[in-house]
Amino acid sequence: MINLKKIKYPVSNFPIVVIDDFIKKNICKIIGRSILRQKKFDDQVMGGRNRINKGSGNFKNFLMSSNYASNLFKILNQKKLYKQIDNIFKKQFEVFPWQFKIKDFKFSKTNYGLQKGKVLTRQSKQNKKKNCINLDMDFSASENGYFREPHRDRDTRIINFLIYLNSVPKKNGGCLEIFSTKKNWGNKIENFPRFPQKSEVKIKKKFQPKIGQTIFFLSSPNSYHGVSKFISKNSKRIFIYGSYSLNKPVKWKFIKK
Repeated sequence: MINLKKIKYPVSNFPIVVIDDFIKKNICKIIGRSILRQKKFDDQVMGGRNRINKGSGNFKNFLMSSNYASNLFKILNQKKLYKQIDNIFKKQFEVFPWQFKIKDFKFSKTNYGLQKGKVLTRQSKQNKKKNCINLDMDFSASENGYFREPHRDRDTRIINFLIYLNSVPKKNGGCLEIFSTKKNWGNKIENFPRFPQKSEVKIKKKFQPKIGQTIFFLSSPNSYHGVSKFISKNSKRIFIYGSYSLNKPVKWKFIKK
């Protein structure tokens, strides 16, 4: 159902992996139509993004209503796939200075990140005792006006990804923007805020949503990204957001190689 061939590595200030045909177009269209038929979403955020979040009753019901979405979730929600993606990053970006090491970890198919509150991950007491990695994800349909300011994702993220279920014309915006910092903020994590001022960053690269394409990127301290304003009254920007996350903040270290 997924394809890990024909991988591209765009030049950027943090590791990015692009796979154009990660999912076949016909499957994307089927899952996309299922999302658009959804009558109830968990929330609407970021100026117009309707989400079905892992861990919710809506998420479970949605998977039951869509065999293709359910099968894709089962594939993504595996330690095997996480290790495959992780190995791609380690092999291709071994000289990238921001590194993390987790000697022993368990992969949980049931843990998930909470959307609100101080607790970051819903997990069993048994999982709390060890390093535990899990898949977080949501099915999303964005409306006219959706955008995301420059940011990096929460501190538990290891590898983030976006799966585009439809293409968006350039005139409609909604592109993924990759940012670099205007000044050298050095090698201390505390120098990298989650939400930098727009004056502190500049656009390095843009990706216009393309059906079937998946973009993976390392959630390092400098992985600033955002989304340009989506402008369309007649269509939606349909995608899957996901991440492989730790059950505690990731301890990144700057290692000059």
